[in-house]
Amino acid sequence: MTSSTAMLQGGPTRNGVYPEGTVPQDFRTWQFRAGRHKALLSPTVCDGTVYVCSQDGVCYALSAVTGTVRWSTATGERMGYTSPVVSDGVVCVTDEIGTLYALGAEDGQEHWRYRRGSPVRLVADNGVVYGVDSAWLYNRGANPSTLFALDLGSGELLWRTDVFDRSLTHPALADGRIFRTSEVGDLTAFDAATGDRLWRVKSGSDLVYASNTPCVGDGVVYAAVQSTLFAYAAEDGEVLWARAYEGLIEECVSVLGDTVYFGTKRPPYSRTRRAASYAVNAASGEIRWQSTNPNGASAVALSGTSGWVISGRDMNYLYAIDLATGIRRWKRHLGSRGGTVPVLWNGIAFFSTHLDRLNAIDARTGQIPSRFAPFSHVVGGR
Repeated sequence: MTSSTAMLQGGPTRNGVYPEGTVPQDFRTWQFRAGRHKALLSPTVCDGTVYVCSQDGVCYALSAVTGTVRWSTATGERMGYTSPVVSDGVVCVTDEIGTLYALGAEDGQEHWRYRRGSPVRLVADNGVVYGVDSAWLYNRGANPSTLFALDLGSGELLWRTDVFDRSLTHPALADGRIFRTSEVGDLTAFDAATGDRLWRVKSGSDLVYASNTPCVGDGVVYAAVQSTLFAYAAEDGEVLWARAYEGLIEECVSVLGDTVYFGTKRPPYSRTRRAASYAVNAASGEIRWQSTNPNGASAVALSGTSGWVISGRDMNYLYAIDLATGIRRWKRHLGSRGGTVPVLWNGIAFFSTHLDRLNAIDARTGQIPSRFAPFSHVVGGR
């Protein structure tokens, strides 16, 4: 991943951090609609181009500044839930039956495809794409899941490792290691060069679908199980601390400097446990501030002194918050169907809403397109 790439959860480490940037002078807020009932997934931005896929199997490349479509490529299959990964001029996407497609970043031409046979979660860096399939989950244990590495340029399989657990979380990549949580929250580290398992730590939980995607910052891996956030040493898996909070930590946490940020959602059927956004000490888990969000909050996208979260009933509001205090800087209504966690690039926030619209807004001011729910393909921009 190059320094100018912005993907969901910040990058391969999943730390939620995006570089600060200045909004281009010719930027105007815009909104792209793929077509009625064509749901758009989370985007990725690289070198001024936004890459986004619709669930009906079409991948788009758009100008990050104007929203102009540069190319579109149809895969012929419904897409999976992994946002595009970009490295060394190649965009890699995956469909819901586990096929990876490598497309040219400049023209959308297919370079190669690789099929696993069950949904795949991806991460990429330095010309290599790493994926883990969900075979163990989908075939009820008949075959193990597989962690694998492919050369992005050629599609050559570099290595493959069987993984005997079930999970729908994304892998994180940092310092030559791949980190993955199982559905009950067990954390495993693999060597990114060989696929060898380095260590594994059990969470002690037996609740399925209770874990989230791991996040790595300054040699520490953060991962949650239900309401408890764990901090592990990336080197050997030692548990540095564990702390429980109100609400469920369903999405990846974010870490910037000495602070970890995350949102929680209210547990089903609970009237006493509140949902909130949190900032906690990265070394101890001690709460620095807590901002109540009655209906829950998404992962936090971080840049400079500000963070952005999706919250509210049905997750239909976008908030900008002060990272030092948690105080809201501005709030925008996204419509009745909510939005995806923002991806930031050069002071612009990109996110999908209404199931079928991609939006580009000024992240500093929250300025949105004058017609936020248009029927034309691109509104605003230039």
